[in-house]
Amino acid sequence: MMDAPSYRFGLVALLAASVCGGLALQAQTRRPGARPTPAPAAQPAQADEKAASGGSKPLGAELAIRAAADDYVKAFNARDFQAIGQQWTEQAELHTDNGNVVRGRDAIVALIKAAGNHRPKAKISINIDSVVLLGASAGRVHGTLHLKDEGEVGSWATRFSSLRVLESGQWRLAESRETSIATAAIDDLAWLVGTWKAEGPAADLTVRYEKALGNKGLIGKISGKSPAGDFEVVEVIQLRDGELRTWIFDSTGLSGEGFWEHDGARFNRTIHGTSADGAPASSVQVVTRTSSDSFLWSPIERMRGGSRLPDLAHVKFTRVK
Repeated sequence: MMDAPSYRFGLVALLAASVCGGLALQAQTRRPGARPTPAPAAQPAQADEKAASGGSKPLGAELAIRAAADDYVKAFNARDFQAIGQQWTEQAELHTDNGNVVRGRDAIVALIKAAGNHRPKAKISINIDSVVLLGASAGRVHGTLHLKDEGEVGSWATRFSSLRVLESGQWRLAESRETSIATAAIDDLAWLVGTWKAEGPAADLTVRYEKALGNKGLIGKISGKSPAGDFEVVEVIQLRDGELRTWIFDSTGLSGEGFWEHDGARFNRTIHGTSADGAPASSVQVVTRTSSDSFLWSPIERMRGGSRLPDLAHVKFTRVK
């Protein structure tokens, strides 16, 4: 059974390796992640990094990668396919959500151009969940790409994991993998409305969800009591850009954000953030409804600073009638 601090970390979605630290959660979209100390690089690579990030600081590199993603959005929305081509390396690979692999810059740009011309009014936006620097000249980017057509109803979205490398002073895409989104809807989570409790030797937990935002969202309040101290977490769930997004805030003032998905049998809540020492962190909580009055909460796929942490035992919540 988890001790009290681990309960707390789990409820805000980023479970730290140590149980002695404070609540290790900050919004990844607001704070940079830590970067491993790079091995000595050749002079051209150093020059590339300085040109693109303003020095060797991880903050500059992450900001440059995020700026490159912003430029990608601007290029597509302006149908500037030459600029899009400059975003990719010559031997880049695009793994589409239908299982196909498109190899080479020219083939990738041709595919994007065909899609853009097919839907001339479509605009894209990119929401970056995390940037993990892999050294002086590479970074892994996780996020969601949304496409909305002004001439059509609804929107389309895909999750992506991209590898950007520093080449000739520019952070280019060497690889990108797309995954289709099984988006959950607010109505899918309506059963959560009410009060739930979980009891254990380390902490007693109470969860209350209620409808909000004109029945277009949910607000959850999570509180815990333990010998180590009391704590409170607030979650806001709202449909945005065709995706069910979540924002989490705790009683220390820290916060995180992510999304909900539903595969028909269970719900996955994915949160991205940073730990107290600045290392990138993420977690998936699997919520499995076992009856109309109970569900299991299971923290899995916990990452911290690029290292995988063990999954934790599930916690059972029971509805308070």
